[in-house]
Amino acid sequence: MSNTATASPTRQQARGRIVYPLAATAAAVIVWLITHSALDIDLKAKAAGGDIQEIGLPMVIVVTLLVGFAAWGVVAVLDRKSSSARTLWTVIASVVFVVSLLGPAGSGQGGSAKVALLCMHLVVALVLIPGFARTARKD
Repeated sequence: MSNTATASPTRQQARGRIVYPLAATAAAVIVWLITHSALDIDLKAKAAGGDIQEIGLPMVIVVTLLVGFAAWGVVAVLDRKSSSARTLWTVIASVVFVVSLLGPAGSGQGGSAKVALLCMHLVVALVLIPGFARTARKD
């Protein structure tokens, strides 16, 4: 058995990563429910074509799951290709998170919607970044 096999996450650790996209989705849904249902904030954003788009619960679920599984893929590739996967993951994910804030900050319709959408991005990042960092190969 080679030393590289023992340095990378085990299959059990890798399978445990499914928790993070699911937890991030649950967190985003909670923020959506609080802002949309409890606080009665219309979550709308300007789409790429200039049309105003309602940010509904199905969109929140699908987009968060896609982001979560894409993040899982990035961590898996980094684990295989880099000896400093944890550091690289944290840097890459943090940069992507900061850039992602430009979306709601620039396209959210109304101050309350902008804050709610920024909070949604924040809770997803707070789950995915440290969660996947915990499972990435140690530096």
